[in-house]
Amino acid sequence: MERLHSSQRSNVWADGGRIVKQVIGDPAAFAREITALRLAEHTGMVPRILDVDEDTRTVVLERLRSDPPQEDWVVDYARGLARLHMATGPEHAGLLPRQEIPDPEPFLRLVRALGVDIGGAEAELQFSDTGKFDLLHGDPCPGNDMYTEAGARFVDLEGASLGDGLTELVYLRIGFPTCATVTETPADLVEAAEQAYFAERGFTGELGDACVRWLVEGNALVQRFDRNGTDYLAKVVDEDWFWYSTTARGRLMFRTRVVATFTETHPHMSALARRLLARMNESWEPQPIGTRRTHVS
Repeated sequence: MERLHSSQRSNVWADGGRIVKQVIGDPAAFAREITALRLAEHTGMVPRILDVDEDTRTVVLERLRSDPPQEDWVVDYARGLARLHMATGPEHAGLLPRQEIPDPEPFLRLVRALGVDIGGAEAELQFSDTGKFDLLHGDPCPGNDMYTEAGARFVDLEGASLGDGLTELVYLRIGFPTCATVTETPADLVEAAEQAYFAERGFTGELGDACVRWLVEGNALVQRFDRNGTDYLAKVVDEDWFWYSTTARGRLMFRTRVVATFTETHPHMSALARRLLARMNESWEPQPIGTRRTHVS
């Protein structure tokens, strides 16, 4: 078998038309992935399970074909996410963990530490479970998606949960928050992708709240392996660190800039984001954000 590159959380091999994946050290992640793959099998958006060894946390999967993504890959990506999200409903409650609700307090402490007036933004930071039962990938990053003429497919569902799919659709606006690479997708492609998503699902939705959720999520400043309970929003006040394509402050500044645009749906939070960004620009060095797709190979 050919050993393939993988994260610190797994070992992966290719064996002809099969992929052999062993999840290391996290039984919960293995269980999530197996459950999510079985729930999504009927959509065609994920590889089929060929065999499972629970004792060694090893799964044998269909090896999906993958062509180089096109310039407008985000449209297929969004359409594929919609189909994945629609794989589950209320009848699947309890089969996967619920999507976590972010705590706004660390973000508010960051704002105060930087000497920025919060204004009336607290009322727009009262998050709750939206009651959706979409099948969330958990880490829909470049490299976890694959493309053919039939569209996108997804792999590596170790972080799968049930929740609101809009929090993954906004990856295109907010710069792929759980991913090694931060990418600013051109506005026309973001619009086309979001339209494709909503056309597939048969509804439209407001995306500002989902973007604000990612702004206040401190764990989205580090790779999953390092998410260990540290308050990274407190840490970033005094320290910056590099994660593959840019720094933690670069990620936070980009997300702040995105939230600053939601003046109609989140006027207080948008105003706070503008004040916060101005302070960050005074105190921190701007960091470049890529505009073309890349992924860790």
